Amino acid sequence: MAKGRHSAGVGGGFYRDLAMMLLGIFLVGAAVFLLLYLLVGDGSTATTSTTTTESTATSTAPVQTSITTGIETTTSTAPETTTTTAEVFVPVRPPSEVRVVVLNSVGIAGAAGRLTGDLADAGYQTLQPDDYEPQQDPSRIWYRDGFSAEGNVLLEFVPGALVDPIPDPGLQPGADIVVVLGIGYEE
Repeated sequence: MAKGRHSAGVGGGFYRDLAMMLLGIFLVGAAVFLLLYLLVGDGSTATTSTTTTESTATSTAPVQTSITTGIETTTSTAPETTTTTAEVFVPVRPPSEVRVVVLNSVGIAGAAGRLTGDLADAGYQTLQPDDYEPQQDPSRIWYRDGFSAEGNVLLEFVPGALVDPIPDPGLQPGADIVVVLGIGYEE
């Protein structure tokens, strides 16, 4: 007796359909992850001499994502988020309006005094140089509130230094910027 069409072989079409369904799920999943990566960004930041202001707005129009698995359909709704970035340029004060003190933490005799002279020649208001403990590695440029741009300009005089807010507000109260010469400082 000849076999009928339905009794010939059982698994070929099923496995092909299963493979196509799994491939479809994988492709939809990869597309969703790619979309999320592009929307969120890679999270890296860059250091610049400008101040960046960000504002985030959430719209009322929802974004819908549908995933069909062949068995059921899942729909999720999330609010759309838009991020706007604007750079605000902070004006840099002229050197004559910035009070700087240089402290030596590495013990190079006269280094703080020589750098103080260079800063005075460049037009900065300079205070009496002094020694500082503990020893810093690398050099530091510490600034008071509102003097971060001016601190970054002083990198010209102390390349490789870290520019940070002053860690102790009581340190050198008459100075807007405190330069601490550290390991690696070269005249």
